[in-house]
Amino acid sequence: MIDDQIGLPQGTGRYKGNLHAHSTNSDGRLTPAEVVADFRAHGYQFLCLSEHDVFTDLSGEFDSEDFIVLPGIEASAYLFADDSCDRRARMRCHHMHGILGTDEMIAAAPARFEHMERLEPLVCHGGWDGLSVARALRDELTRRGCAVMYNHPIWSRIEPEDVLGLDGIFGIEVFNYDTVNEGGDGADTVYWDLLLRRGVAVGGIASDDSHHVVDFDDVFGGWVVVCAESLTRDAIVRALMAGEYYSSSGPAIEGFGVREGVLWVDCSPCERVTMVAGGPIGGNRTVIAPAGDAIEHAEFKLSGCESYVRLECTDASGKTAWTNALR
Repeated sequence: MIDDQIGLPQGTGRYKGNLHAHSTNSDGRLTPAEVVADFRAHGYQFLCLSEHDVFTDLSGEFDSEDFIVLPGIEASAYLFADDSCDRRARMRCHHMHGILGTDEMIAAAPARFEHMERLEPLVCHGGWDGLSVARALRDELTRRGCAVMYNHPIWSRIEPEDVLGLDGIFGIEVFNYDTVNEGGDGADTVYWDLLLRRGVAVGGIASDDSHHVVDFDDVFGGWVVVCAESLTRDAIVRALMAGEYYSSSGPAIEGFGVREGVLWVDCSPCERVTMVAGGPIGGNRTVIAPAGDAIEHAEFKLSGCESYVRLECTDASGKTAWTNALR
């Protein structure tokens, strides 16, 4: 039986942020200053400018009492069908964030990124051991004092064997607003659950992957709400690594947890709430609101066979919020 516990810490600040954004420092349309100004104007408290294969630290330029920029990089590994390295021959890729870690991680790191330092992608031709490549990329980011997050596995054409067994990451994107609108790539929760079923403690991340393109909307569609002691890099990253946040494309989650064998959640008005459970087949369950009504509190009695449980809260417009897993 899963022990009684609270999923989101009480008595802390709650800070809304986007962990995946691009500027003119890689392939975004707006300058870093314009990107920061846009997210601040839309009520965000933090942002990671995760440029492709380039580490940036703009915290000194943009941090204030009510908004911070997390230093980071979106690092890459590519599998090409042949030796050409032509984009049309890219068959699979790993895109992984390195977000500058806690104070302790930075102090213990044997190496550090410099601002605007480029990390050359790992490149394979014809075939690869995808999991070994992912681990190598994770290890390099960790060696530089970063917390690591795995991005958009569906868009990346990743096969399960390329990521199953990949530990040492704090999160995996389960919703990427850019890829959903650009190519119809859906939520990545299958990969998340495959990792959770194998005992990997990893959180689910919703993000924009914003480039501020003009052909379709790719901004303000996915975010995290982090429960942290303060709005600082150290506190935000510490909470991310501890799983003390929820992710959303719309609904809010006020609280959730397990009490006396019952999983519960309080949320903004939703049409349905689903409990996703590890363990035997048939463990998932959904509560659906009657027509014209909405759900703001839901409960699920646990069987005792669940290896983990998590919640998805979906509103009438189809937008979803995801809790992290409880074990």
